[in-house]
Formats: sequence, C-alpha cells, structure tokens
Amino acid sequence: MTSHIRGSGCFPSFHSQAEQELLQVLLQDEAESVYYWNPTEPEADSYFAQLEKAFQLDDWNEEEVEQKTQSFFNQLDAIWSIDVPQIAVEDIFAVLRQKFAARVPSTWLEAISHQAYQLKLGQNQTNISGNLADQLVRCVQELLPNWPEGDLYLFSRPLAFAMRGTETAAVDSMIATVRDLPFSELSEMEKARLGLAIARYALAELEQQ
Repeated sequence: MTSHIRGSGCFPSFHSQAEQELLQVLLQDEAESVYYWNPTEPEADSYFAQLEKAFQLDDWNEEEVEQKTQSFFNQLDAIWSIDVPQIAVEDIFAVLRQKFAARVPSTWLEAISHQAYQLKLGQNQTNISGNLADQLVRCVQELLPNWPEGDLYLFSRPLAFAMRGTETAAVDSMIATVRDLPFSELSEMEKARLGLAIARYALAELEQQ
C-alpha cells in the first residue's frame, strides 16, 4: 500500500529522509502496525514508549526540527486543501459599479460593498442569521450620518421583507421612486432610498455566492 501511494505522484517530493520515514509510518498498513488511538488501553504505554525510544532527536538542531516540521505540515496542507472559490469585496464593488455607476458616486458604492461584505463574512463565520433590515441600515448608516436610525429602518422595510427570489424587483421598485437626476441634485430622502436599494442588491449578490 505504502509503495503505491508514495510512487503515484500524489505527494510532493520530501527532501529529508526523516520526512519520508514519518510519512511512511503515517501511511503504514494496519496489518503491519496497530496505532493505539486510545492512550488508556493497557498496551498503549509500552507501545508509545517503544516509539519514543526508536525516534531519537538528540542529533537534531532545535531550529532545524522546527523548520522541517513546519515544512512537512505545510506540504500536508497543500495536499489536502480544497480550493473553494470565494467572492471578494472587490467583486461586489465591480458588480455595483457596473449597475449603479450612473446613479451613485463610486465612493458610495465602495462603502456599501465593503460594509455588506463585512456583514456577510461575520454572519458566515458565526453561523448566525442576521436581521436583514439591520444589515441594510448598517450598510448606509455611515453615508447618512444625519439620518435617524428609525427612519432608515422605515425605508428598509419593503426591501427587507421582500420574498426570496423577488429581491431584484424590490430593488428596482425602490429605485423607481428616485428621480433620474445627478446625485448631487437628489433629496436626502432619495439618496437614502438609493443607498438602501443598492445595499439590498449587494447582499443578494453575496447570498447567491
């Protein structure tokens, strides 16, 4: 079994004999040796004592041991890692810029992209489902510092309670209430609606990923 695996090309070359021997022990057939995963078993003490006696590091430099150990585990990580595509904040910013650049300044799109990404990243890491209305408000709050939080929540309700699959329609409906004028000529209410609609679009994009 060991010879087939080591010769198959699945593993990168290991440059030291110690690494080769350690890998061979890890892949050793159960018929050749039984590893006592439960150290409380009666036979475990003598087994581990025999292993320690056979594996001596007296002639090894401590720094060399640390370097070789790190190198070995780095190679194991490379072997077993699975490359899962992850959407980045730059990707969300590019999507928003393509769709909304004619309506909203780039600084707004960048800020919303960053905040939406951070919210979703934290939600995924903690495995907690956040309140959508709260996420929308947080995406635009720094851009609208003079707006009361309660008013932002009020405007976010149609977007937050849109049924799954109708997010785009809700976003388009909100944007339709905003006059097609240069951003500087819009009212503060129109800017808030635009910002919330774009935040909902950004969060929907992240959900799809």
